[in-house]
Amino acid sequence: MPRETRLDPKLVSLLRSLRGRVRRYIVWDSLLAIAAVVLLGFWIGLALDFLPVQIGGTEMPRSARTVLLAAVGLIVAAVFVRSFLGRMMRRLPDDSLALLVERHHPDFAGRLVTTVQLCQPDRSGDAHAEGLLAIVHREAVSMVDRVDPDRIFRRDPLVKKVVLVIPLAAAVVVLAAVSPPTLLQAAGRLSLWTDVPWPRKASLEMVGVELPKVSAQEEAEPVTELVTFDEKKMRLPKGSDGTLRIRARADEAEVPDLCTVYYQTDDGTRGQANMRRIGRVVDGYQAFVLDGVPLAGLADSMTISIHGLDDRLEDYRIEAVEPPAIANLRVEIRYPDYLRRHSAQGPDLETEYRAGLRVREGSEVTLVASGSRPLAGIDLDLRDDRGNRSDVPLELSEDRTRATLRLDDFRSATTIRAIPRGMDGISAQAPFRYYLGVVLDEPPDVSVKLAGIGSAVTPIARIPLRTSVEDDYGVRRLDVTVAAEGEGDEDAGDTDEAGESNGEPNGEPNGEPNGEPTESERRPTSASRRLDPDRDGDAETVIDLRDLAAEGGIRELEPGQSLRVYAEASDGYDLTPRDPTRSEVFRLEVVTPEELLALLERRELSFRARLEQTIDETRGLRDSIESVRRRWLDEAEQEGDGDEAGETPAEESDAPARAGGAEEAGGAEEADRETQVRRLRVQQASLQADKTSEELSGIVASLGDLLEEMVNNRVDSIDRRERIGEGVRTPLRAVVDGPMTRLREQLAEALESIDDREVATGKAAEAVDSAEQVLLDLTAVLEKMLDLESYNEILDLFRGLIDDQEKLLEETKQQQKRSVLDLFD
Repeated sequence: MPRETRLDPKLVSLLRSLRGRVRRYIVWDSLLAIAAVVLLGFWIGLALDFLPVQIGGTEMPRSARTVLLAAVGLIVAAVFVRSFLGRMMRRLPDDSLALLVERHHPDFAGRLVTTVQLCQPDRSGDAHAEGLLAIVHREAVSMVDRVDPDRIFRRDPLVKKVVLVIPLAAAVVVLAAVSPPTLLQAAGRLSLWTDVPWPRKASLEMVGVELPKVSAQEEAEPVTELVTFDEKKMRLPKGSDGTLRIRARADEAEVPDLCTVYYQTDDGTRGQANMRRIGRVVDGYQAFVLDGVPLAGLADSMTISIHGLDDRLEDYRIEAVEPPAIANLRVEIRYPDYLRRHSAQGPDLETEYRAGLRVREGSEVTLVASGSRPLAGIDLDLRDDRGNRSDVPLELSEDRTRATLRLDDFRSATTIRAIPRGMDGISAQAPFRYYLGVVLDEPPDVSVKLAGIGSAVTPIARIPLRTSVEDDYGVRRLDVTVAAEGEGDEDAGDTDEAGESNGEPNGEPNGEPNGEPTESERRPTSASRRLDPDRDGDAETVIDLRDLAAEGGIRELEPGQSLRVYAEASDGYDLTPRDPTRSEVFRLEVVTPEELLALLERRELSFRARLEQTIDETRGLRDSIESVRRRWLDEAEQEGDGDEAGETPAEESDAPARAGGAEEAGGAEEADRETQVRRLRVQQASLQADKTSEELSGIVASLGDLLEEMVNNRVDSIDRRERIGEGVRTPLRAVVDGPMTRLREQLAEALESIDDREVATGKAAEAVDSAEQVLLDLTAVLEKMLDLESYNEILDLFRGLIDDQEKLLEETKQQQKRSVLDLFD
């Protein structure tokens, strides 16, 4: 059974005192270690958070402070668990304490450990002598007074910790005494209680981004709007040119000389830009702006930070978003009623907008714009080609993705500038420009030609007309008009200021005693005829002046008057009043048949002069061909003589060899030159033949016109027509179709065979014969025309006698009338 404790009280007291000192050592060592960790973490964190601010950096971000706080907490927990709990929870048995004493006091020589172990009450199974144990016990007790606790405990760890903790703690006390707010802010920031930045010499404030407000009106004054950051974030449209604005407090802080923007885009691009100082201090603030890169032509989202002296504006986010756009523009066109061929509802044309699109005048135009995203609206500016603005309402669909613009009466080219605005307030940074041209309804293009009529007509003439009219959308009406003017027109019955009219001395027109107009004077002075043009817009008609006068459609014409002949056309255009389009006006003089014949005879004289000139040119043509032919013949004869002379004795045939190759080369060049000269002369002759043929064809055509004028003016006679037609025109046409054609063909063949002298000479001889035949035929025609001239001179004599007789009769009547009037005076 266990023995009772017989350990001496001194030994018990020693061991108990030693156990207490060990516990206290553990406590102090743990507390000092924890204090050292906390104080080191505080000052390290304060240095990392505050010192960068003093050298122009920024505070530790919250994440870094979180990592530091977590690291300090983990170290303190590890120290507490291992250094305090782990050691405090360990048992300190007496034999271990005795062993600790003997380790530092070797004088015990194992007595203390032996005594403590053998005197334990629950110890059993030991074999020892009680007497010996008592001796050892006494010796151990006697040595208790020599135990020095300072030798047992090492003070160096505690001293080191104290040396580390006391300065750190003293620094904290000094900081608390000198600047309590600094200590509190440091503690708050390091404990994550607050994120208030450290006070700085400079004080920067973010104002925002000044963005130009894009207007649809081109001449509008530039307007800007300020976009502010919301929780350090803002959205700007891509492509915008913003101006970053900040301000620095000037009354309680130092104004930096320079502020720098550091940016990083989402694609990894980094850069920096300096902000400009604007103006002077206003209301205690100094303004700074940045109006270039990276906000000029914004292309990507970015994060920016602004540094000025020791102040920082960190982690401001600018998100670049796509501005709203007009993705598609559909054009619906409904033509005006006069252009529509059916009465169906809806547009006549639907198409996507394309450059150069033109719309017919007067159409109803509907523009349907599809946005790239829902729209809050579209700012519009509509202007025509004269600069006039139009205010047209815009309709948005329920989902706000489509906008409809209606132009009810499209009359002029219009330029449309549109600025779509998104639901988030972001608008396009450049206007969408559209141009709609207009296809104006041009008046019809009408022309009229007189066939077989010259500049003078008789009162009973037939006027053949050929009209041609063109219009983009068809002609509704085409009329030809013949209007009389001058003597005998609607003003013929008006009395002039002298009280005389129409040359009557008594002021009574046409012998009417009361001045009443005659039936002829009451007739209209113009007549129109409706024409029905074909699909090509061509129409022909004949206006018979004799029939018109007989039917009462126009006043009887008198020589000395003039006629105006023209055509008028109108289309279906009904948007605004418009007069019919008038063609060229032909003015025709009304003459007597005798005067017309005199005019025609003068034209015959001009034809004779042209024919005489043509005969002279043909004679020259013949001489030119003959000279070429004779030159070829002469060359042939010379070559023949040379061949005969070349048959000489052998001793004389050495002369060409002595001349050498130079003479042969000179002969070849001379032959080429002669060939070119001959070719040129034949070409000139061919051109002259073509000209003569054209001139003769012109005379034939003019004679045909002259004959038609005689027929249309009803002054023709069979004899005159036969003399001009069969005597002149037909022979001239026969010359053109016969010998003249052969002459041209022969000259062409001669030109083709110019290198073959024998063939060319034969063709030239044939051409000379053809030219001789042309001269003979033209001379015969000219003699015929001279006979006609003599005949016309006789006719002129007879006409002169007739005119003299008529004048004499007229003067006799006037004299008789005066004699009768003298009887009443």
